[in-house]
Amino acid sequence: MRQMKNKSYGTIVNVKELAITRNFWEYFITDEAFTDDIVCAVVSGFECEMGDISLSEIKPHVITRTSDLMEAMPAPGWEWV
Repeated sequence: MRQMKNKSYGTIVNVKELAITRNFWEYFITDEAFTDDIVCAVVSGFECEMGDISLSEIKPHVITRTSDLMEAMPAPGWEWV
């Protein structure tokens, strides 16, 4: 797990996993989960925003997924702390 901080607002999230889909959207999955399927994530696609996602909905489109975040770049507008 690694902490990521929003440069504009100072929001800090605990990122536990990174998933990238075939359209190259990045899902920085946080440790905040509502169910086993619905989790909070920072999503970098057309825009970079934080919200709730369904893991089962993105699963068929994921091309890579890792919990080793030491060499991953943070989302645009965010930084590792």
